[in-house]
Amino acid sequence: MLSYPEPAGLSSLLVAQRDKIRQGTFEAYKLEKILMKKIIALAVATAISAPAMADLTIGGSARYQVDNSAGGDVDTSTNRVLMSISGSSTAESGLFVSAGATLQVFGARAEADATDTDLDGDLVGRDGDLAITIGNAAANIVLGDAESAGVYTDGSADTFRSAPDAVSGRAVGRTNNNVLVNITAVEGLTAQLSTELNNSNNRVVLGYDFGAAAAKVGFDSRDGGDSGYQIDVSSSIAGVAVGVSHATLDNATDDNSTAFRASYMGFAVALETHEQNNVDVDNWMANYAVANAGGVEGFTVTVGAGDSDVAGSDVNYGVRFDYAF
Repeated sequence: MLSYPEPAGLSSLLVAQRDKIRQGTFEAYKLEKILMKKIIALAVATAISAPAMADLTIGGSARYQVDNSAGGDVDTSTNRVLMSISGSSTAESGLFVSAGATLQVFGARAEADATDTDLDGDLVGRDGDLAITIGNAAANIVLGDAESAGVYTDGSADTFRSAPDAVSGRAVGRTNNNVLVNITAVEGLTAQLSTELNNSNNRVVLGYDFGAAAAKVGFDSRDGGDSGYQIDVSSSIAGVAVGVSHATLDNATDDNSTAFRASYMGFAVALETHEQNNVDVDNWMANYAVANAGGVEGFTVTVGAGDSDVAGSDVNYGVRFDYAF
């Protein structure tokens, strides 16, 4: 039997409910999980004063993908558990300060580096976030390990990408020296300037929602002279979400990618052309996602496949499980 600390302020009614719940049935188990959230919330409320942290969020997610690609069941970019905590406080003037941290724990690693956790971007693999945001309704600035806004996309179907990876063209990735400035004063407009303090990498992203359609464009300059740009246009036609993306990177091999995507009622498909050194490689990807599978909130099951015309490549197919809480 699990034992829980009795936080100050836990009412006798909640105590009675908890004791009644611990009688061993499956339904009681589900109710206990719901009640535990209340108990945890009370414990947090007693440990953190309201003026210091007016809004605290603790959450997480997990995903696991099994496919027929080489090393598919240990892909560090696919299988992981993520935990996040964030909080914010707002003054009467409208000025707010928020902070958040994300910890990603991977399964078995394919790289030589066998470290299984990644908190602040110092380790090999996908990076977590660790940043503080200061701003108001008109603008805010993000300091720390945070990722710049994305533009290029081929939709959720890239879960089962075969080969090769698309060109993102992004100069500023996720590092612990990032500074992001977001302009939020104009309704429908998104504007972000991001830079890295330890080099001359810079990125500008502009977007606007026209109602019937939305468009985004990104411009990048990299330390050393490389530059790039990306554009994405999306809309909905008869309930079908459609979009087209393009990304170009002005580097030694002049990489560029173009993707067309469509999705409807859980189905998603993407067609993509990747060009490098004037050689074209075509990809297709498709999947079907069941949200809240089995009636479980936050649980998604996705089946899909993808292929490329790269010589010797096989159709990549599999299933992916995601759970967010």
